Amino acid sequence: MPAGTAAPLESVNAFPVEDSILFKHYFDGEAVFDRLRPYYDGTQYRFEVPRPRFDSIRRFLRGHGYDVAIVDRPEAYYVVVRKYSAHPENIFKVSVSQESVDGYNCFLMTDKSAVESAVAAGARRLTRTPLSLSTRTLGDFASP
Repeated sequence: MPAGTAAPLESVNAFPVEDSILFKHYFDGEAVFDRLRPYYDGTQYRFEVPRPRFDSIRRFLRGHGYDVAIVDRPEAYYVVVRKYSAHPENIFKVSVSQESVDGYNCFLMTDKSAVESAVAAGARRLTRTPLSLSTRTLGDFASP
């Protein structure tokens, strides 16, 4: 890499949900995980950062090579499958959140690539179902 050219930052999507910002990512380096450890939910394999602390965590991650972007349209990252049907392989691994609503299992995916893979494997986009975020059917998403 030429002198003076910084390495590109690795993108991480973050989703505002209720009083927290959620994200899922594998971070290289023990120092990074040590700083994030208080916010790690090991049962959901994701980070849940309280909104008041998010800017500090975001700056820290930027300094370690990560660009954490708040997703302002989370509905574009949701896929759904009917309850009691087969799920696309690895959907749990690449989803930030899961919940069951009105006969569907709904998954908030980490990024657009994860959405595309899930759809190719049989999931449907939220926008192609009777569910919506605007009617408050799913989660408590608030504007960032």
